[in-house]
Amino acid sequence: MARTPASDKRTPKRTAAKRKTAPKMTSQTTTDTEIISPLIILKVWLDGWKKTFTLHGRSSKFELWILMLCNSALSITLQLKCSYILSSRFLRSANLKGYSLDLIDKYIIWAQFALYLVILIPLFPLGSMLIRRMHDLGHLAWKDRLEPAFMGMVSAWILFLGYDFVTDWSEIYIPIILLMGTCVTTSLYAAGYYCLKFLIPTLFYAGSTAPNAFGENPYNTPQHEEWALKLSCFYILFIITISALYLVMAWL
Repeated sequence: MARTPASDKRTPKRTAAKRKTAPKMTSQTTTDTEIISPLIILKVWLDGWKKTFTLHGRSSKFELWILMLCNSALSITLQLKCSYILSSRFLRSANLKGYSLDLIDKYIIWAQFALYLVILIPLFPLGSMLIRRMHDLGHLAWKDRLEPAFMGMVSAWILFLGYDFVTDWSEIYIPIILLMGTCVTTSLYAAGYYCLKFLIPTLFYAGSTAPNAFGENPYNTPQHEEWALKLSCFYILFIITISALYLVMAWL
């Protein structure tokens, strides 16, 4: 009869311990679902555009893939609209609707202008985020990475300018050939090797969870890394699908 009170005292402790551990599991599941919610994606994407001219601080792989995916979806949609206006289908429909030649010319000019803007403008927030990604990995973006790639781009530009100025290829001198060969090798080496050396870590390497010399980043948790991997796979499938659709449209 003396053991029954002891057993009765132990049971409330076990139930109380279970009650204490239950809220922790629910809070963890809620944080996992909040990481990839549409509001978080919209917030991260808008923050990427707001930091277009911000070259200090850090950005995670999660932020980079969200910016690339959202920008690609938006730009491809606008490119399809602009390419439709520049195609012969628009001309046929404009003739059927009775559009004047001046109005058709305005449509074509604005479509060309918008197409260039859609291609060029998203490069600015992407470039600044790539620099912050190198800061997230603990490296300076310009030193040993962007500087050789920039020099390779400059040499390629000089090469194309030289190609435009040469009119008669039968009168090319040996120094010009050597200069162009040097520009070609420099551009291929710098723009190829160093761009890959810069892009592969920024796209696929994980940053440190602890603060470094460039600050701290709240998006470097294991949950964010898992979702960054999923977003990268989805982005690659998205680009492959869009490329296949472009090929089908061009073939037809």
